[in-house]
Amino acid sequence: MTPAPAILFLHGRGESGTDGIKQTAIGLSHAIRMKAADWPFIVICPQKPEFDTLWPAYIDRINQTLTFAEQNYKIDPHRRYITGLSQGGHGTFQLAASLDWQFAAAAPVCGWITDPEAAKRLTQIPLWAFHGDADPVIKVEESRNAVAAINAVGGNAKLTEFKGVTHNSWDDVYQKSGLAEWLLSHSLD
Repeated sequence: MTPAPAILFLHGRGESGTDGIKQTAIGLSHAIRMKAADWPFIVICPQKPEFDTLWPAYIDRINQTLTFAEQNYKIDPHRRYITGLSQGGHGTFQLAASLDWQFAAAAPVCGWITDPEAAKRLTQIPLWAFHGDADPVIKVEESRNAVAAINAVGGNAKLTEFKGVTHNSWDDVYQKSGLAEWLLSHSLD
């Protein structure tokens, strides 16, 4: 069996809990249900239990989940990707270069950076950020600032802004942007 590419998907605040289901309700999981053929990946969707605790607090739990996935599925180590929305977009920016897995590309959606050192850690990872320019929850300036910070230290980040789109930019991202193809165009040597 040929190893498959894999995506780590980090959900937003509203999908937090311990039911093991809410994190699959919106975003990437929803897009896969709508058109599975567009997403030829093993997708790992951990669920963080606390609404207001951000993803970096769960780094050990995420690493355990990645280890479990690697031990139980045939995952291509050269084609691992990370994406997330809102709090998961923050988690993508903050954790893409800090987890046990090395990622070939990252795609934060309506995210932000809180640790200034995160930009420096992301210089070696192709990154495509997305944000609605009318987002009242996480202002588009957060993604603009993050991408600018990454590129200022030699990174390879780009930002797509959706005109007139509010916080739910993830439907456009995961269903219309061509993100899956872009991810697959990146591979680790």
